[in-house]
Amino acid sequence: MKAAITTDGKRIMARIDYANGHGPKLAKQVPGARADWDKTVTPNVFKGWVYPLSMETCRAFRRVFGDELTVMPVLARWAQEEVSRERSLETLREEAIEAVDLSRVAERAPKLYAALQTRRYQISGTGFILTGRDVILGDDPGLGKTLQGLAAVVQAGSNRILVACRRTATRTVWERETARWTPHIKTFVAQGSRTERMATMADFWMAGPGPKMLIINIEMIRAKRIETCPETNGDCRYKGRPPAGHPKHKIHAEPQWPFLTDNEWDAIILDESHNLLASTANVQSKRITQQRFGAMQLRKRLVDGGLAIAMSGTPFRSKVEKGWGTLNWLRPDVFSSYWRFAETHFGVEEGRWGKIVGGTGPDGKPVKVLEPRDPEAWDRMLRPYYLKRTKADAAPDLPPIQYAGTPIDPDDDESPRYVQIDMLPDQAKLYWQMEAEAEANLPEGRITATGVLAEITRLRQFANGSGSLAEGRKIIPALPSNKIEWLIEFMQERMDSGAKVVIASSFTEWVEFTADILRDQLGLEVHTLTGATSDRDRARLVERFQDPDDKLSVVVINRDAGGESITLDAADEMVVLDLPWVSDRDEQLNARIHRVSRIHQVIVYRLVSVGTVDEWMASLTDEQRAVVMGASPRKLSELAIAGKAA
Repeated sequence: MKAAITTDGKRIMARIDYANGHGPKLAKQVPGARADWDKTVTPNVFKGWVYPLSMETCRAFRRVFGDELTVMPVLARWAQEEVSRERSLETLREEAIEAVDLSRVAERAPKLYAALQTRRYQISGTGFILTGRDVILGDDPGLGKTLQGLAAVVQAGSNRILVACRRTATRTVWERETARWTPHIKTFVAQGSRTERMATMADFWMAGPGPKMLIINIEMIRAKRIETCPETNGDCRYKGRPPAGHPKHKIHAEPQWPFLTDNEWDAIILDESHNLLASTANVQSKRITQQRFGAMQLRKRLVDGGLAIAMSGTPFRSKVEKGWGTLNWLRPDVFSSYWRFAETHFGVEEGRWGKIVGGTGPDGKPVKVLEPRDPEAWDRMLRPYYLKRTKADAAPDLPPIQYAGTPIDPDDDESPRYVQIDMLPDQAKLYWQMEAEAEANLPEGRITATGVLAEITRLRQFANGSGSLAEGRKIIPALPSNKIEWLIEFMQERMDSGAKVVIASSFTEWVEFTADILRDQLGLEVHTLTGATSDRDRARLVERFQDPDDKLSVVVINRDAGGESITLDAADEMVVLDLPWVSDRDEQLNARIHRVSRIHQVIVYRLVSVGTVDEWMASLTDEQRAVVMGASPRKLSELAIAGKAA
């Protein structure tokens, strides 16, 4: 069976012998196969097969056709250049930084250049971005992804730079760090009313030559997915996939801010990219979120190669198959189909209700924990696009986080450590009422929980402390509380010592309540950081807390509002009042104080109420928590038993 392949610069085109019907079968063994027809004539004429232009495709052709494969000169030259690029990326992965050219950084941002010299891995990361052009920078939180991104756009000569990040990071991270390290880059932060944001974008457009950066929050990327029928030029009676013979529906975008998608960017940086890119939904899917659909509409400069950088210490959100969403954003030409990606790396079965990625387990249920069936092929596919360094690898001089307490599993000294505290009697009474009956008697009335998630939430709150009933059947924190009692003693030992402490909770009510208690009982100045904190107050809080001469020594933060894109490494200790649903939230939270910007010992105290949902959540894996999130309502005690058994 003979095959010949070439390229037009955008795709691989193949001519494959028919050979008594075996040709199409072999053609489809190469991932990404698509029949190419000349539809300008009737009947249509088959022209050949087309595939994504990638080295993975070339290697798959060699595996399928062996010595009977002919590679035409134009594709051979492309492959030689691509292999050379892959080798360069591998040398950069090993921190062989001698070939990394940072001359433009040294000239235009000398302060940044000097900072990079103290961390070899940051130089190699910058080189990886410049060589790969479309990459995921997946370093552990706290390793300086922002500095590497800034160095890359400076060295690349990028003039029109778009940065999308969480709202809370627009000023405190990107505007502040850009002004600090690359002051020659003009920054424009689009916030406020629609009129104010439009004015900011107009100012950006009129700013003239030279490097300039537009900083937006990720919500501004949203675009509605509009599906129209060519037959009616609008809505169609077929809401799902049209039947055979019906014109294929057209998909187009209606962006919330057309300025972002109408213009071409020299560099696009999506910070904490997992928040909008980690996905298995393609642009054709009705399941795609508006943010991810909008991200797919952004256009980077094609001439001379722009930069597309996805930054995230947790790009897959604990599910490796969701990494396709980020790869699809970086290289939609190569990673065009999720199902093809899933079939190649995980396997796909046809189930009763559709396709099942990874197939079914012995119990006949879909596999929940997916692992690539060929780890070497998975690694080979990912390496040209993904650079990940842990703190232990990149910064061996940074001491690892020390977790206080005792192992959650008394028989396994290596299991995670938590500070385990007994509940107080009145608090325990409320907790056990809720656990046994899904309701509890508060002084103001009876509170109930309908459904497993509501019950778990109530139990998490009572594991923190007592509560009282407010308007709208809302529980607000109250004493007694075993965790507040422990915290008061903890803070009393540190008063007047100059030590700075960060306290975190998943519940805004507990953030405010904890701050009030510390103010009232200990007379401390305590600031809070929640979703209601303005950007100006957030920046001021960070500035004061990071100032060693400022007496502000305690901040209490909401895990969602303060768990990403903020630096509080003036603290040596963190107290975590309750656990998150997903482990990567903990990793992000810990990185607020455990960063290479300050080499110091960090101690984290994760508080757990003995015998409660706290212990159960500490023992669950992310996959088991995902099952609970989708469970039908039933007694939590049954779920707890299942969780412990797992």
